Amino acid sequence: MNKPPLVLHICCAPDEAWVVNTLEKHYNLFCFFCNPNISPQKEYQFRLQEAQTVANRFNVPFFSDPYQPDSWEKAIEGFENTPEGGERCKRCFLLRLGRTAEFCRKMNLPSFTTVMSISPHKKISLLNETGKIAASNYDVNYECFDFKKKERISAKYHFKQKTRPLSTGLLRMQTQYGRKRSAKKKTTGEPLEKIRSWLKHFALESACLSGVSDYFYQKVIMVPKTEAP
Repeated sequence: MNKPPLVLHICCAPDEAWVVNTLEKHYNLFCFFCNPNISPQKEYQFRLQEAQTVANRFNVPFFSDPYQPDSWEKAIEGFENTPEGGERCKRCFLLRLGRTAEFCRKMNLPSFTTVMSISPHKKISLLNETGKIAASNYDVNYECFDFKKKERISAKYHFKQKTRPLSTGLLRMQTQYGRKRSAKKKTTGEPLEKIRSWLKHFALESACLSGVSDYFYQKVIMVPKTEAP
C-alpha cells in the first residue's frame, strides 16, 4: 500500500510510542524531535535519546532540531507567568510547530502533526490553531488529530505528567502548579502487569526496564525503580 508521508512532532518518548503505533499502518512516518523548552541540557539529552530509541524500535526515520533554548525564552518573553493553556503555551506551540513545518518544507514532505494532543492538559483547539498557522507559513499541511479523545488514552493508561521544570525561570511556577493539580485530583496507575503488557505490545519493555532514564521509567509505569520487582 502506498502510504502518504507524515511528519510527527515529538515531545517525549511515551507519547511518541503510542502515536507511532496508532498511525504506522496508515502513514509513512517521520519523527521530528523539537523541544527547546526543555532544560537543563542533560534532561533534554535524556528525552532525545529515549525518543530515538522508540523510533528505532518501530524502524521510523528520526530527526531532531538543534537545541536552542534561547529561542524558547525569547518566544515566551513577557508571558512567563501566564497559566497553562494561555498565551505562553500558544507561543511555545507556534515555535515548536513552526520549526516542524520548516523541517517539512526543507525535506519536501507535505504534512505534519504533533503527539502533544495526548496530554489531558493540552487544548486541542489551541494545538490545531497554532499547527495550521505554522503550516501556512511554510506552505505545508497540518493534520488535526486528538489522540486522547479518540483513543481515550489518558483515561485508560493514566500517563503521569512531566514534573521537572521546563525552564529554570519557571521552576517556582511549575512546582506550585504541580502541587495544586495533585491536590485537586489524585491520579492512580494501572496494575503493573497491565502496564508491562502494554509496553511489551509496543516492543519497548526492554528499553523502559533497562533504565534509559528515571524520567521515562516513572512516566510510563508510574513507580520508582526501587519498587519494581
